[in-house]
Amino acid sequence: MGGGTGGSYSSTGSSLAANVAAMSNKYPLDSAGKLGFKTKQNVQNIKSADPDTTAKEVFSGLSKGGSVAPLANGNGYIVSFGSSKTDSVVYRPNSKSGGPAISIKTGGRKPLDYKIHFVKEK
Repeated sequence: MGGGTGGSYSSTGSSLAANVAAMSNKYPLDSAGKLGFKTKQNVQNIKSADPDTTAKEVFSGLSKGGSVAPLANGNGYIVSFGSSKTDSVVYRPNSKSGGPAISIKTGGRKPLDYKIHFVKEK
């Protein structure tokens, strides 16, 4: 089962792969298999009229079946998936660069490690 273009999520053994595939119906994957679109800063962006609500929606979708815990610094949440030592999702409502952000890490044959910023549509 691939997660869309690139198929980068097909080798993971957790539900993160299924969650990314489900989210890609509403938020398409780029050619590398990452949610959102790539920016010059090598970060993905998802544009919306309400970035805070969109980030919460994406985090909720990505975290299904995972174990959610607060970050040690209190600035967000981390999700782990069963026995996977490599798959995780981190949600920060207020990232250092401004606005909400989600970091996704996957293992497998084609591991991914990237951040998504949620930005207001102009």
